[in-house]
Amino acid sequence: MPEQRQRLTKRSVTILITAVIAIVFVVIAIFLLTGPKRSIASFCTVAKEQKSILTSDVNYEKRLEAYKKLGAVSPDDIRSDITTIRKGYESIVQNPSNTISAGLGISGAENRRTDYVAKNCKDF
Repeated sequence: MPEQRQRLTKRSVTILITAVIAIVFVVIAIFLLTGPKRSIASFCTVAKEQKSILTSDVNYEKRLEAYKKLGAVSPDDIRSDITTIRKGYESIVQNPSNTISAGLGISGAENRRTDYVAKNCKDF
């Protein structure tokens, strides 16, 4: 009887581990399939949601958060510029003495972002 109970316990543990692994794979698959889509439409939607931050003088933390959101949906043709801008704001937030150098480093990317929005995002 104790031997049978031990076999059942080992079997139960094996089934439990297998079930947990299967659930983890399902959750990962759902996350990958339902995550933000990289497209012009998604980019424009997020840009419009973040318009008040992108077009005004707000603090750098808010700008950083806005560019993180844009980075998650940026299509390939603007992604590197959004990444450059995000990294610039990360540098400023981490060390405010980097404001001038980071600002100069991201100015071209911000100009391209502005042009991209004007070209692709109607009613911005």
